[in-house]
Amino acid sequence: MTDFVQSGPDRFIAGAQWPRWHVFYGVQDASADSALMAETLRQAVIFLSHQCGVPLTYKFLMPHMGVSVRTAALDPLVPTQVDLELEVRDKKFRGGELSNLTVFAKFSIGGKTIGEGTAGARIVNPATYERFRGVAPAVPAVVDADLLACDDVGHAAQRNVMLGTSVRPSVWPLRVDPTHPIFFDHPLDHVPGMLLVEAARQALRVASSRPDADFASFEAEFVKLVEFSYPIDVAVTPAAAGRRCVQEAMTVTMLHRGEAMMSLLAVPK
Repeated sequence: MTDFVQSGPDRFIAGAQWPRWHVFYGVQDASADSALMAETLRQAVIFLSHQCGVPLTYKFLMPHMGVSVRTAALDPLVPTQVDLELEVRDKKFRGGELSNLTVFAKFSIGGKTIGEGTAGARIVNPATYERFRGVAPAVPAVVDADLLACDDVGHAAQRNVMLGTSVRPSVWPLRVDPTHPIFFDHPLDHVPGMLLVEAARQALRVASSRPDADFASFEAEFVKLVEFSYPIDVAVTPAAAGRRCVQEAMTVTMLHRGEAMMSLLAVPK
């Protein structure tokens, strides 16, 4: 994030800069990376909440997030300056404090819209969070050697792989590296949602045998926190037919002993 101003009641404009090259984010066709767009939205929602009076010590839980990406050609020679138009919706208060909100975002570059997104936040004070979490589970050991090849999931470095070798057709075990600098740049007591989104994208790439695939859009529902100690299966299935689904839509589900922790409906591009 590079700038942030309020433009009206429950409306804000944020500035962000995407690097011309990144060790983790980036897609091969010079278009916007859906995961980088999602991370930018996550940061904007947290910053916006603090601008609305939420203390820095409060905790954020993410119930849902969705992003759609339009066609765009980013200049690989210069960092990308991104504008975000943010609208706060569905605000809820508890004891006079902001406790829930949903943010709608429009991403643009040079006046051209390149995508939209929505994200929700549940905000709790430290004491409530401590009661909610109880005793934080131990951080796991660094992942073992049974990872998929980085080339299969669209990355240049093996440490960026989030999936182990398949346990059954279209199902892969989640592998969490608590030393990864992108997802663990500060201490966490559970697996972060952005890591789960990336793991879902990698599963989609492997399932489709397209290491360069990205999300044209996704809608993620985070049902429960994924503990470090949980064995998680990442399963890819065709999306159930429905009004909002297109033919190529897929569902990626994070399962702990058969229970859904997170579900992501994706349209690949």
